[in-house]
Amino acid sequence: MKNAADQKTGELLPDHDLVGERPRKPTASERAIAWRNKKQLRAMTVNLPGDLLDEFHAKRKERGQTVNEAIEKLIRQQFLRKR
Repeated sequence: MKNAADQKTGELLPDHDLVGERPRKPTASERAIAWRNKKQLRAMTVNLPGDLLDEFHAKRKERGQTVNEAIEKLIRQQFLRKR
């Protein structure tokens, strides 16, 4: 603490408290929601038989695709194709 009559020594700490001045950081779930909204992604749950799912994972691993890439490609090329 500095003497009240001291005019040469600078203040080490500001007169005000810094708590509450910075915005709160978003949580991981808030960041994930923002990322999905930014990319306009929506979730979909699918129930498949186990043997079909095993074959699907084996085939997509051969091709080096992620699950999302493989499903997106199948939907675009097979389901949504123009006939």
